[in-house]
Amino acid sequence: MFDIDFFKQAQSIKDRIISGEATRADVLAIEQELDGLRAKSPHVFNVETTNHCNMTCVMCPRTTLMTRENQWIDKEAFENILDQMAPHKEEDLNDFWKFIKETYGITFEYRSENAFYFYIVSRCLILHGYGEPLVDKNIVERVQACTDRNIPTYFSCVPANLSVKRAEEVMKAGLSVLKFSMDGLTNEQQKSVRGRLNDFDKSYQTMLDVIEMREKKGYKTLIVPTMIALSEDDDTKEMHQKFLDMWKGYDVFAYVKSQDNRWYFEDDDEMDNNSHYQEQYCEYPWSSMTVMADGSVVPCTQDYNCEMKLGDIHDNSLQEIWNGDAYEKFRHWHITGNFPEGHKCATRCDQVKLFNRLKDK
Repeated sequence: MFDIDFFKQAQSIKDRIISGEATRADVLAIEQELDGLRAKSPHVFNVETTNHCNMTCVMCPRTTLMTRENQWIDKEAFENILDQMAPHKEEDLNDFWKFIKETYGITFEYRSENAFYFYIVSRCLILHGYGEPLVDKNIVERVQACTDRNIPTYFSCVPANLSVKRAEEVMKAGLSVLKFSMDGLTNEQQKSVRGRLNDFDKSYQTMLDVIEMREKKGYKTLIVPTMIALSEDDDTKEMHQKFLDMWKGYDVFAYVKSQDNRWYFEDDDEMDNNSHYQEQYCEYPWSSMTVMADGSVVPCTQDYNCEMKLGDIHDNSLQEIWNGDAYEKFRHWHITGNFPEGHKCATRCDQVKLFNRLKDK
């Protein structure tokens, strides 16, 4: 989840920045205003319960660049994180969703990556990072621990790793959202993107069986089939439409998503990025934090090697980290553009940064 109050309250300064009214001469004032708007208690966007993965995805830097040790987050550390969190109140979410609809015209009914982000991710703790959550031997217990604290949960998985039994276990534990990642409509296409352990035929049947099981058992888990857009040629666009058509008549939230990590992999450099933030700038330094499997706190989900580590949950509370010197410097860099040489945000990230939107006076 992310700070929905910050997102609403920062709209005024965001408008000034994007319109060019705020300039590089206003850096100090911008810094002070944003710091005043951000919550002093952090919102946790996601917890990477494991970075183990049995796939070799072409679009994931984990496949060739991740050097950190494979591990699972320990139970005590995970529950310590949960005990420092609080879910959004229903009335606050409804106010936020009304704001999104009125300000951006984005509705839940129109299935898109931005609708998924604003209407689903906004309320959920994400339980995946650079690992496959179904490889986490404790994933059911982790979902249950969140449910016991009224924290909605979501994770994305490769359906080749899923079984109906496993799906029922996480649904029974209270999983709010289960997203399936597909990349092709044939076994060959699937394997070409995520490796030899992936497939289409068996995975698709499993997904249908899981949907049927959910209906029979009465579970409330939202099922989200998604396909990442790796190209925009005519054949791929046709495949995207076939993918969306496959889910007509089913009670699911199916959509096609823009590719993340385009700095690392891009099959088609003419592709559009449809993310809401592409037209604005990255707000993660002020809206949320991410916790990795070893307890490292990083600013967002894109830090595959924890090179932007801003704290450790074993050493400090989330609030101490969020309000600490390392985070303060990090936010300052996003406003001024004065990142240390080789910093990931400046050299290996697709998101537009705030300083990119500031014009010279």
